[in-house]
Amino acid sequence: MVAAINATLKEALAADDHVVMLGEDIADPKGGVFGMTKGLSTEFPKQVFNAPLSEATIVGAAVGLASSGFKPIFEIQFTDFIPPAFNQLITNVANLRWRTAGEWSCPMVLMAPYGAYLPGGSIWHSESNEGIWAHLHGLKVVIPSTPEDASALLWSAIQGDDPTLFLVPKHIFRKRSLAATVEPIPIGKAVVRRTGTDITLVSFGNCMELCEEAIETVAHDGVSVELIDLRSIKPLDMETIIQSVEHTGRLVVVHEDARTTGIGQAIVTEIVANPDHFSLLYSAPRLVARQDTYIGYNPLLEYAALPSTEQIVEALRGVME
Repeated sequence: MVAAINATLKEALAADDHVVMLGEDIADPKGGVFGMTKGLSTEFPKQVFNAPLSEATIVGAAVGLASSGFKPIFEIQFTDFIPPAFNQLITNVANLRWRTAGEWSCPMVLMAPYGAYLPGGSIWHSESNEGIWAHLHGLKVVIPSTPEDASALLWSAIQGDDPTLFLVPKHIFRKRSLAATVEPIPIGKAVVRRTGTDITLVSFGNCMELCEEAIETVAHDGVSVELIDLRSIKPLDMETIIQSVEHTGRLVVVHEDARTTGIGQAIVTEIVANPDHFSLLYSAPRLVARQDTYIGYNPLLEYAALPSTEQIVEALRGVME
């Protein structure tokens, strides 16, 4: 995924000199804390720059650049570091199109490594918190789970006219896979990774790996699971979820964020609060999520708080009862 992102950024910088990048330590020789921008400042010295250690400055600069005809792509070292820029995001970035009645827009891409399952990171290095960012009207939030989707979604975000938060799941962003031909993906369109007849399982990001493991386990029980990868949580593709529930009648949602007010609760609510969708269910939907607590420094504490394969298996078997 890191290699796919780097290649996509390189292509975008080469195609348009109005694409500019700013971030902490993104210039060579470091190329970002995880190497996602390695080599880019050497090849595009007039477009790729290091930023001060100030997230508010990084995000604030995007408003002026985007309003002036540039396409800023900014990197924050970890999603945990975005809060210092929260005022800029909510006051200037996300609402620019709305408060100017469409006269101005802010076509910014804000990239940030995201999530846990890399033991010992604790707070400031292991949070997800996508539920917070999804609450900002006007801000798109995408989370790929494959190199192909990382490349395709990033390209779509760069070509779009709205600010996009591009979260890169750290646990799987160096997981190798065979790359297929990459085509741009419309932001807001989920994908069915596996077809099934008994249960609809919805997830994204790091938790997709856990879901795949859980599906293999319950397959021994004769349970057929349809797996949906959201890819985007703002906008949210409820249509694909509903179409799946129409033929499975059962729903399990898994997300890495804290349980309370997470995107999984929103999905379950959308299903059970609509009489037409509620009538499709054979059993109560299940939500598997992180406990409402911070990620601990000790790996044992980290994994105790996070969703596990075992918890997903339990939820899948539970909706079948």
